[in-house]
Amino acid sequence: MDRRDFLKAAGLGAGALATGSLLPSPSEASPGSPNILIIMCDQLSAHVLSCYGGPVETPNIDRLARGGVVFDNATCPTPYCSPSRASTVTGMYPHAHGITLNCGARQNGLTDADVTTERILHEQGYNTHQYGKWHLHGEQLYYYPDQYDLPHWTREMRDVLSVVETKDPDTFMRFYTIPLPVTVDHDFRPVAEEARKKWEDVPYGDFIANMGRLNLSPEDHFDARFTDHAVEAIRTTPPDQPFMVTLSLICPHDPNVAPSPYYEMFDPGKLELPPNWQSTFERYEKQWSRRIIADTGETGLREFLRVYYAMVKLIDDQVGRMIDILKATGRFDDTIIVFTSDHGDMVGGHGMAWKSTDAFFDEVMRIPMIFHYPRGFSPSRSAVPACLTNICPTLLEMAGQPIPDQVQNVSLAPYLHGIGATLGSPRYTYSERVAGHPDGLRVVTAGRNAHFAIRSPEWKYIRYKREGDQYLFHLESDPLETTDLFHDPAYSEVVDRLSEDMDAWLVRTGYPMA
Repeated sequence: MDRRDFLKAAGLGAGALATGSLLPSPSEASPGSPNILIIMCDQLSAHVLSCYGGPVETPNIDRLARGGVVFDNATCPTPYCSPSRASTVTGMYPHAHGITLNCGARQNGLTDADVTTERILHEQGYNTHQYGKWHLHGEQLYYYPDQYDLPHWTREMRDVLSVVETKDPDTFMRFYTIPLPVTVDHDFRPVAEEARKKWEDVPYGDFIANMGRLNLSPEDHFDARFTDHAVEAIRTTPPDQPFMVTLSLICPHDPNVAPSPYYEMFDPGKLELPPNWQSTFERYEKQWSRRIIADTGETGLREFLRVYYAMVKLIDDQVGRMIDILKATGRFDDTIIVFTSDHGDMVGGHGMAWKSTDAFFDEVMRIPMIFHYPRGFSPSRSAVPACLTNICPTLLEMAGQPIPDQVQNVSLAPYLHGIGATLGSPRYTYSERVAGHPDGLRVVTAGRNAHFAIRSPEWKYIRYKREGDQYLFHLESDPLETTDLFHDPAYSEVVDRLSEDMDAWLVRTGYPMA
């Protein structure tokens, strides 16, 4: 079956056959165009969710998993927020779109000139919205007319938060410029105080030392407020107009706080620790992710897991709210729901927490990816390697729109419809960490310090450019990545093959090799 036959069998429009120029030719959204809801979490590791065999029961996410297609080998293009988010909307890898750091003073962000999924669909008549964490600040994008993010929430909560700083400093966490009312667990407090003495050089040590219960109502939590706006956007979209809504939740990313009743759902003393939490690697010993656990020990890890799991439960409830509004408006069956995350978190694996490491372990690299569309395809699980760069071409193809030439990965539509095997399957996913441009420009030049990983369901090979460190893990026999096989001569051919494939990908996607 060729691509044209597939599209016909899948009921997709002829527009999806075109590869297009930089921006596809305009074509109005048809009355049957699917609605699109993207639920993007931040720093959510796939392996903690119950639908991925994890310890946190997430009944609403599980509903999407049972009714949709679950990708078991999905990874992020980089374990870093802004670059991964830019890859999601452009279909390009970070070294190609040029956003390699978190956007801000040291990294320029997206502009109206960037060709994104949302820009294309907006110009085809979709009602497009984005709520929650954006982190791609370049300029106000015309196709997001009513963005609502953390600064908006902070202004709304000004009166509540202003009284926090007048109290004992031990009762709040300063999350950058935001004072959050927090109660730190009695057993964790002395451990945190000892660790704080060692963290004078860490500007965000407070995010760990003062993690605990957030003393705000669940309804006032920023992710709940973001969800309020997404719910309202769907409720008010005219029935004859398709929508694309992105709900970008901050949890379980820091600030490491969770309100009641979520915080009390987990007893840290009864949590099962990751089986590889004591399997450490010398390369990462001085990195912040490792220092968090090295300096707070098992007590710190248990409290971190408690808060992280609580935030995951809060996320699950927001997913339930989105399902409810889709059902209430009669749009559930006609809406493509994508549930995913920009990257993972070490969550105790290898004695680390957070993403502040240059590691490519699955805890931080592997992400959840679920596509749910009752009208379009049947439930299944897929072992096909998938990446956030697949989302742009997949959604455009399913909406019957041409895919721009800039896109550097394939549509997953054939695999969603269960007929992708006839077209072959992607063999690998790739992840990278590329140093930023000194002037914040979106340009990657030769000689920039960069690290890369290539992953299949069986193997993972990691190359650190400047230092020359290399690692090889056999994921089928060693899913916890505790045994590095790179220096074993029995696997030299595997290393050579994966290294050649990595180089071919870099050339194919325009990385400046010279």
